Amino acid sequence: MSGLTNLQETLNSLVVSCDELQYGFSTVVDSEGLSLDGVLATFVEEEGLTIIAQVERLVDLELEFEGPFAKLTIEVHTSLELVGLTAALATALTNAGVSANVVAAFYHDHIFVRWDQKAEAIAALEALKS
Repeated sequence: MSGLTNLQETLNSLVVSCDELQYGFSTVVDSEGLSLDGVLATFVEEEGLTIIAQVERLVDLELEFEGPFAKLTIEVHTSLELVGLTAALATALTNAGVSANVVAAFYHDHIFVRWDQKAEAIAALEALKS
């Protein structure tokens, strides 16, 4: 199943959603015995396992975390071959003074921004429509 590959077409059809849940980022060196039920995403790095989950879940797991973050979802099905989308989104957020952590999945890109900057982030991204 392919998605959009034209950057301008993608930006023109950009829709940004926010699920209004608070997320955090954590890391563990040893995940053996750790229940990952309810975890949104993980990524194996040399230093350990990165865990992205709702803040409540990280508290339940008794993990230290950074956050809270809002998860913005780019509601356009883009191709993994699309060139320039991450750069365009990052530039818009940079110009708005918003830090971003991007997670690209199969159907959508997700951007985690500081909870208190979600409105500014959404406005900056939606301004990319021409």
